[in-house]
Amino acid sequence: MNQRNTPYVIVIGGGKVGYHLARHLLDRGYEVTLVEKDKVRAQWLSHQLGSCSIMVGDGDEMAFLATTGIERAGVVVGATGDDEDNLVACQLAKRKFSVPRTIARVNDPENVRLFKALGIDVPVSATELLMGLIEAELSGSDAVKGVAVKASGATLVDVALPDLSSLVGRRVADIPLPAGDLVVCIVRDGRPVVPQADVVIKPKDELIIYSTTLDVDSVRELVTN
Repeated sequence: MNQRNTPYVIVIGGGKVGYHLARHLLDRGYEVTLVEKDKVRAQWLSHQLGSCSIMVGDGDEMAFLATTGIERAGVVVGATGDDEDNLVACQLAKRKFSVPRTIARVNDPENVRLFKALGIDVPVSATELLMGLIEAELSGSDAVKGVAVKASGATLVDVALPDLSSLVGRRVADIPLPAGDLVVCIVRDGRPVVPQADVVIKPKDELIIYSTTLDVDSVRELVTN
């Protein structure tokens, strides 16, 4: 793959998250620039990451970002330990340099909604992702399982319907899911069924639900009552 066709990613913040992210991106063939404010830390990163471009500067400053080749970046990642820094860096990338995708590390999960409202494509809260996994593990039933979806902050909930579920006999279009949630697949007799609006739910169907509520318990109550 020549450099012209190599995906270019800029990572803002050379802490543990930024370092490991850059290292794995390099291993997978991406072109990476890692931005770090601290000169000593930047020197250490340079020794560790070899071919990675390490730039010392402030990712929140537009003039500095303009020197990073950001206009050809496919993704900019705000990976510092400061939510405000990550938000500003990603907003500059999006609004001033028209970067197609921005991903921001969100340390306080209460900021996720704000990041989304301000146009960040993918705000990533490790706390929310872990909460989704914990709730899935503690849901107390093998009939309901959940798994966090990549970086979107949503959960895929896998529900095996009991015979007496109130959903049996209903059409997919009539399932009263919260806004933003949807059935993405029905597993029937071990085979996937596309959940078109007029498909009728049958006993023992297994529903795969994309849920933005991150509340496995409420989804379980909805579909198993």
